[in-house]
Amino acid sequence: MKNEVGEVRPGQLITTYGPGAIMDAVNDSLMIMDINYWDQNLETIHDKRLAGFLKKNYFKKIPVKGKMDLPSIPFPYSHICSDLNCREIFDIRKKFTIGKYLQNGPICPSCGKKAYPARFIVSCAEGNHLDDFPWQWWAHKNKGNHDCDGKLKLTSSGQNSGLSSMKVSCSKCGASNNMGGATQKGSFKDLKCTGNHPHRLKKENCASQEIVPLQRGASNVYFPVLRSAISIPEKESDKQKTILENIEKIKEFEEILGEEGIKRLFHKKFKQLDIFSTYEEFQVELKLYEKNQSVAEEETGRYEQIKEIEYEAFTNFKDHEEKGGDFKAEVEPVPRDLQHFFSRIVKAQRLKEVLVLLGFTRIDSPEPEVKEVKDIVRLGNSNIDWLPAVEIFGEGIFFELNRDTVESWIKKNEKVLNSSTKYKSLYQKYLQSRGWDHQSEKDVIYVLLHTLSHLLIKQLSLESGYSSTAIKERIYYSEKMTGILLYTGNTDQEGSLGGLVEMGEISRFRKILVNALDEAKFCSNDPSCSGQEPSEKNYLNGASCFACTMLPETACETGNILLSRSFLIDTMESEVTPFFKGLV
Repeated sequence: MKNEVGEVRPGQLITTYGPGAIMDAVNDSLMIMDINYWDQNLETIHDKRLAGFLKKNYFKKIPVKGKMDLPSIPFPYSHICSDLNCREIFDIRKKFTIGKYLQNGPICPSCGKKAYPARFIVSCAEGNHLDDFPWQWWAHKNKGNHDCDGKLKLTSSGQNSGLSSMKVSCSKCGASNNMGGATQKGSFKDLKCTGNHPHRLKKENCASQEIVPLQRGASNVYFPVLRSAISIPEKESDKQKTILENIEKIKEFEEILGEEGIKRLFHKKFKQLDIFSTYEEFQVELKLYEKNQSVAEEETGRYEQIKEIEYEAFTNFKDHEEKGGDFKAEVEPVPRDLQHFFSRIVKAQRLKEVLVLLGFTRIDSPEPEVKEVKDIVRLGNSNIDWLPAVEIFGEGIFFELNRDTVESWIKKNEKVLNSSTKYKSLYQKYLQSRGWDHQSEKDVIYVLLHTLSHLLIKQLSLESGYSSTAIKERIYYSEKMTGILLYTGNTDQEGSLGGLVEMGEISRFRKILVNALDEAKFCSNDPSCSGQEPSEKNYLNGASCFACTMLPETACETGNILLSRSFLIDTMESEVTPFFKGLV
């Protein structure tokens, strides 16, 4: 019998159901355990720049179908019997046997009928810890007899659809309480957080101790903290490549036996490869690898620096570029009528994105684009020098706005310049209100790039065969960068359908661009949408809403903030001179 209780795609284990998340499975809800419980023989992924930024040696690939399982536990532990005559609330860990669980799922210990996981859970205010709803405390809350250990039942009067019609009662002392207020923070003032990390199977002290009620399937139970990079292969010698591919084994031998372990591994494995003539030569190459790793950490001190390297890869070649098997691109000549707006268009026939999971937060979304993310639950422990990742193979279109035209547009339009200053200030306040570090400026140029990206994704989804949820954006903006990469990919196969890269051909790209801008002139929510001013209340958005510019969260890299179509095209009530004036 295989100990399988559910299936999930590799990409979902990074973005949705990583360690610490609650996943609905066949018969129960499960939580994937922390990475130190995973099988250590997983395939490795090497990306020097991203590893340097995250201070790890390498990444490990999420297992795909036909390979290995990941360990999981039922969570929440509290389950409720489905039989209307029973309705017992019980802890599934008591009298638990794996064989019966795999065969039948959760079963009520009293009546033997099927059970289901409880709907309510609790977290601390910091969003680090997670635990079962305090059923015993809640049932005896009004009576004050919290030491009673009687069996609990959850019943419903059926009088209405609200929580007040549900009641938890104790069969021993008769205490009871309805579930009205079970989702209100103020109802748990007398309780303290237990410091529970179910994915680690341990508890710790909690700095907050304040309790926050949650519902098991709510979106704020789990926010993954992700970092990604488009893999740009570097030219490396066979010696350095061999060390890179075997660094995990080298570190393992060194940790156990020191330098003697490295020497043994050399004679056991590397000497037979005819790559290194002597152990001394191997030592020289190993020190060079460690030096290059330190340089990579220094070079990618900021997340933006990873994007700068990618940007250079897209803009620093003439006609064709192919690096290894992971990066292949071709320049599409920009016609004269578009050169005023675009300086470069690149069709990327093959891309590889490495997507890494650092950890997670609860309650609130994580801080974006920073090296040291605050208040997150990190995966593994200090002894683990890897993180889980997936490789996403696909295709895309890269285009660079004409920097001279962009700067001229701002200088010649006082209202655009004033808007740019306003966006900078609003973005700083937005970060400060969340306690996040200010990493880079987000001004009107970023808003221009970001809104153009969204409009093109919407139009591409109509013509390329991909849905808007399948196309992702990567915005390149700084004093040196004004570019956008729109790409798609798949974790389960070596590539994608080819429909997106074809849209980069200038005859099709011009049509897509013109149609996207034409559609953006009017919105079904105008004049309310077109007259909207950016503020913290509307997530720093100007003329923008889900009817015209906003995208599903999976497609947008900043959570649908900093958008306004009035900077691209003439809209109702706008007095700004748009960037693409005269194109449509």
